[in-house]
Amino acid sequence: MHPTDSTEQLSAKGMSRKAFLKLTAGVALAAGFSPLLAGCSNNGRALRFKTINDILVELALIEVNQPVTLQQPWSLYKILNHLAQSMEYSMTGYPQLDPPAMQAVAKLAFNTFKAQGYMSHDLGAVVPGAPEIPTEGPMEDAFQRLRNSCSDFENFTGALHPHFSYGQLTPEEWELAHSFHCADHFSSMTYQTV
Repeated sequence: MHPTDSTEQLSAKGMSRKAFLKLTAGVALAAGFSPLLAGCSNNGRALRFKTINDILVELALIEVNQPVTLQQPWSLYKILNHLAQSMEYSMTGYPQLDPPAMQAVAKLAFNTFKAQGYMSHDLGAVVPGAPEIPTEGPMEDAFQRLRNSCSDFENFTGALHPHFSYGQLTPEEWELAHSFHCADHFSSMTYQTV
């Protein structure tokens, strides 16, 4: 790399300017074309949640209408624990945060999600730095953990921590982020109502 080639110089956080510009362009393109975002997931029921209560209602339906058919890479046990884990980290702090430049780009994506009323993401993406969640375990524990996380979040009075990717969010944005996240995972589940 030639020292005067500013597009290849590394930032203080280790991301080249060129890589940052490519990432920014990709988010801008996605923001302008919502069908691209919708293609990532929401391939099932296209649920739209705005509140923690929306999560709890669907969670109860999933629990009483098992078995659930999944159109995503994880088991129901792992999904429920992943959703609870993410909610818990908003109150306790994520184990690892993306660099500020990446957070700035991801915040643009989150603003797009807010504008369209839902998110699409890689349904097999783990929380960076978090302990691996087992594939199987007691289902009643998984349902209870997510219910407890929802209750804890609704009653939390402390300062919420930054999202590992979106950065600092207001309490209202955090509720949307959790609601969108759960809706995206739940959208790829189907069940027969009893």
